[in-house]
Amino acid sequence: MRVHMREPLVFCIAVVWALAGCGGGGASSGGSGSVMPPPPPPPGGNGAIDSVIENAYPNGWGVELGIYKNGAPVYVHGYGLRDRGLPDVFQGSNFWGIPQPDQVLHLPRGRFAPDDTTAFDLASVSKEFTAGAILLLQQDGKLSVSDRLSKYFPMLPSAGAMPLQYLLHHISGFVDYNNFGVYPDFTPAYQSFMQSGQTNYTPIVHRLAGFPLDFPPGTHFEYSNTNYVLLGMIVAKVSGEPLGTFLQQRIFGPLGMTHTHQGDPAPPVTDLALGYEDDGAGPVRSWQWNLAWLAGPGGLTSTVGDLDRWDRAVQRPGLFSATSLAQMFAPGPFPQSYGAYADGWIVSSLQGHRYVWHDGALGGFSTMNGTFPDDGIEIIILTNDGIGAKSGLDPYYVVPKLFPLALTMHAAR
Repeated sequence: MRVHMREPLVFCIAVVWALAGCGGGGASSGGSGSVMPPPPPPPGGNGAIDSVIENAYPNGWGVELGIYKNGAPVYVHGYGLRDRGLPDVFQGSNFWGIPQPDQVLHLPRGRFAPDDTTAFDLASVSKEFTAGAILLLQQDGKLSVSDRLSKYFPMLPSAGAMPLQYLLHHISGFVDYNNFGVYPDFTPAYQSFMQSGQTNYTPIVHRLAGFPLDFPPGTHFEYSNTNYVLLGMIVAKVSGEPLGTFLQQRIFGPLGMTHTHQGDPAPPVTDLALGYEDDGAGPVRSWQWNLAWLAGPGGLTSTVGDLDRWDRAVQRPGLFSATSLAQMFAPGPFPQSYGAYADGWIVSSLQGHRYVWHDGALGGFSTMNGTFPDDGIEIIILTNDGIGAKSGLDPYYVVPKLFPLALTMHAAR
């Protein structure tokens, strides 16, 4: 997980025997392939915003941008290609051992642009929802973030001294479970998970119990996807339902998030972004990461419009109580240069404005859900660019260029 200056906010796997590299977008693909110019942005767009996106994402990277103000869209546009068409070029082996989404869903293939209904892998933006699920169960009186982890996983090191809040804030000390081939190697756990039909997460816990903590609980911040896979498992234990089912019943359904799913959407579906990467020889397909394995820290797919519904729902009491919202956005005890980690969100400031956000990256995708609560602004960027911070294409660096423009915009009447 030690990949670049903002390492905490991305996935990265080290598979020394199967994959060629490890970087900002995770499992990387190389190879060659010609790149045709991307289609032009839709007519009638805001030229300054178009210029920001086009300069940040040349060469046909698929981008869906959503800028919302006071609950209304002010600029929602797609750029580049969500699917570069056939033939596909991959590099290396399919470590994850799962079929590709275009095959499973029988997607029509071609050079297609994204739009506001295109679903992208959310990567670590998913953590917002896992934290929300924990807070809903606390509202229900079924758990407390003060519960010790030993209540759920007594075999884990120092679990009796670790409240669930430590997991929410990434101050547990757990090593990262999404790591293979080098220490801490979770390859045996992944193999057992696959043998179970991708439903049994217990091998993760058993493997985790064999690794010492990186530091005493509550004494340091270190981003670890393990925290949120454990929280997802706790949601399932307490609710009696898989995490995805709980999220559908308690969040996605009530908010009308019809394009949001744990994993890929069920067929029939045609508007799904495919992941791509570029290790220097041109964009190629990324092997799809296993979203079932990533349930909790990074397994969701969604659209800009659905994320807007979510962002509005956490701005005022309704789905969540005022107490839950206050806790959701209360900064953790170890602020970093980019902000302080709260419950599934990073709380910071940008250009003198309160800025609450989370980004993410995994094989073939980079994402950002950025909100400015005092200004009523949301900037959502979903891309099928898997190289992210390695090339400067990380949406984290695009938001500061878009925010001054968003401040001047008005919702269409």
